[in-house]
Amino acid sequence: MPRKHTRRTALCGVFGALAVVLMLMGGILPLATFLAPALAGLCVVPVAVEFGLKSGILVYVVVSALAGLFCPDVEAVCIYIFLLGYYPLLKVRLDRIRRRPLRMAAKLALFNCAIAAMYTLLLVVLPVPALQADTAGIALPMLVTLLVMGNVTFFIYDAALCNVFRLYLCRIRPRILHKKN
Repeated sequence: MPRKHTRRTALCGVFGALAVVLMLMGGILPLATFLAPALAGLCVVPVAVEFGLKSGILVYVVVSALAGLFCPDVEAVCIYIFLLGYYPLLKVRLDRIRRRPLRMAAKLALFNCAIAAMYTLLLVVLPVPALQADTAGIALPMLVTLLVMGNVTFFIYDAALCNVFRLYLCRIRPRILHKKN
């Protein structure tokens, strides 16, 4: 196997394993339902930067499958699958939209559609009893407030992703992929 393929396989494996471990930690720590998928989604950034979108998508699919099999927190797995796992890959494309209001509207639509699809699946199509019990007594104004807070948090995550991209390119990448002459 050529050295290039060995490096690609190793880096994809390491970052994929790290993402799965982060997802498993989300199942262990009760407050990490949203944090674990967000951190696991960051693991596809180095793979996509180094080896392209196809490798990033492959890591996303593998992590989604393994997290679905082994992670006890179904909600965290669905958040990763429906939004936070692929969003770092899609963000590069969305940021190419020149007009800021249109770019923000596209990101907002993506977030709201993904969250609506995910909770429809978890509450209606394949009901998760624990999640149904958690949401049973919540009034409509509270649900709207939660959705607005989710939108604000998503934009904070989006801004943080810009910094993660920069951090990886300027500080981390030169250290892990230094070329020996």
